[in-house]
Amino acid sequence: MYRGGHAGFNALLYAPFVPLVARTWSLELAILGAVIAVAVANLPDIDQPLPWLHHRGPTHTLWFAILIGIVAGIGTALVVSPTRSVFMFGCVVGTAGILAHLAGDIVTPMGLAPLSPLTRKRVTLNWFKSKNSYINRVVLLVGTAALSVSLVLTLSHSS
Repeated sequence: MYRGGHAGFNALLYAPFVPLVARTWSLELAILGAVIAVAVANLPDIDQPLPWLHHRGPTHTLWFAILIGIVAGIGTALVVSPTRSVFMFGCVVGTAGILAHLAGDIVTPMGLAPLSPLTRKRVTLNWFKSKNSYINRVVLLVGTAALSVSLVLTLSHSS
């Protein structure tokens, strides 16, 4: 997937959690979760402009997802509340956001090696090419719509 596809996919996956997070914790945390989910969507692709990093290398692994989850957890706890549950929420959203990116790349022919360096075995479902503009646009549109509707409905019920 390309940037828009990844952002849309993360938005789509987070959308159902907005009302649940708003009811369980707060509307502010639900919105922050949406920001985190979409913000980390393209983070693994920071390897593209860096000549010393292979594309879909270290930043496309389970370990990178966990690292970003911990950073997101710390950031969420600092911004919202230094409690274990808020930290864990940030960890889950950050980790899941990176894992969603990996899932978006696994469906392409290039695939990735999510457990590298433990194993270099590449995983691919080979459903469509990353540059498929139709898929990327549709996923962006559907994800944006789903997250927008979820946020609007949650906001209207919290008033």
